[in-house]
Amino acid sequence: MSLSTTEAEYRATTMAAQESTWLIRLMNDLHQVTDYAIPLYCDNQSAVRLAENPVFHARTKHVEVHYHFIREKVLEEEVKLKQIKSEDQVADIFTKGLSSNKFEAFCQQLGLIRITEADVEGEC
Repeated sequence: MSLSTTEAEYRATTMAAQESTWLIRLMNDLHQVTDYAIPLYCDNQSAVRLAENPVFHARTKHVEVHYHFIREKVLEEEVKLKQIKSEDQVADIFTKGLSSNKFEAFCQQLGLIRITEADVEGEC
């Protein structure tokens, strides 16, 4: 259980970095070399700063060592953490109740369409 929002976001970015590392290795095995840092968007400034700054933070000493994986990936320039405003966080569509306007905007950004809008061939 996380003790703070920063810790929760830090854990989430760590898991995303682990997944992206696995995908990069898969792509390399398939001879599709990725020679740039994978962008990870995080809406918590403290989590971004914690990952980017290798200095020990006294207030985050409770964060388990294995979650510093993200810090290692940032320092190795395999992952680039980018700050995003909370109101622009498209992933909220999967985790939060949203107003209909915000829901529609996020659906559009993700390229989602209503099934009634899709061209359906051969109706029964």
